[in-house]
Amino acid sequence: MKTLAPFSSHRLRQRISTVYPTAMTFLSRPSSSTSIIKSRSEENLTKLNECMDNMDDDVSKMFMECHQTDFRHDPELLRLLNEYFTTSKSVTSLCESLRKCLEKAEHDECFLLDETLRDFEEEKNGCAGLLEASFRKTVIDLRKFNENGVVVVGDDFLEKVQICHQDLAEMIVKLEATMKEIDKKLRRVRGKRAVITAAIIAPVIALATVSKIVAGIFGSVPVGEVTNFAASKWKKSTATLKREKTAVTSMERATMVALKEVERIGRLVSRLEAVERSIRVTADFAVKKRSSVAVAMGGMERERKRLKSTLVDLDRETGRCDGFVEFGRTLAKDKIFEFLSCGEKKL
Repeated sequence: MKTLAPFSSHRLRQRISTVYPTAMTFLSRPSSSTSIIKSRSEENLTKLNECMDNMDDDVSKMFMECHQTDFRHDPELLRLLNEYFTTSKSVTSLCESLRKCLEKAEHDECFLLDETLRDFEEEKNGCAGLLEASFRKTVIDLRKFNENGVVVVGDDFLEKVQICHQDLAEMIVKLEATMKEIDKKLRRVRGKRAVITAAIIAPVIALATVSKIVAGIFGSVPVGEVTNFAASKWKKSTATLKREKTAVTSMERATMVALKEVERIGRLVSRLEAVERSIRVTADFAVKKRSSVAVAMGGMERERKRLKSTLVDLDRETGRCDGFVEFGRTLAKDKIFEFLSCGEKKL
């Protein structure tokens, strides 16, 4: 497969005229029907150009590769694809941000906790835990938790999680609405099959019955061929709708999996927030009431275990989420390509 040059909305607009030359020219003969067709074509082309302004890279490649699909007639499909890939990739971006937060936690908060506990053990063993002054280094370490504002996940990251969750939920609603529309079209096509077939064959049969002379001159009426023609048209329409349904189903399933993974990450982040808050409260209590340093450090030891356990769970869930989202997006991309290329599978 040839490697395509970087995409841009300007380049895509230039390619419209080569891939779909009729998009740029219209019939010159003045008539009301021509004006309506021209108006609708121009409106669809305007919607298409609006979608191309912020088009996702994967959608751009499909647009360039799948010449069998004329996006001028269905700019909403292009918009849906663009929103799906943008939303899916926002989850990948969220996972990358979370990995950076976890690395920072290992370097900052866990290191500070270990250092505080180590200094506490040294001072406790050195003075047999009898003198409050012996915990001077420990108290200095404890002050750092509030003075330095050690926080693994800030408000900006929590906002990203909420936005990502909301975008995924909205995407599922849009995909479900699209699925309902496809099911309606399938029911209409199946319902009209018998009517259309009868409408095509009835005149031929009537002509054969009334005019045997004509039939004798021109040969037998090709009723079978007419029936096959009507059946082939029906099968083609049905197959196209089924491919579209398969593509939308793959997007919906991938989005639902991503939503569940983001919800799990959200719960773990909330747990991490609770642990961090408890660590800061315990440290502040020990600093203000030095007679309780030994008791507070026992609580810090427990919070340290909770913190590391939560960080391990978050790291595992982040890798799991990123892998599932990437796999779902790849599978959906293949099904979308098969639909847009009219049944041709991607090599």
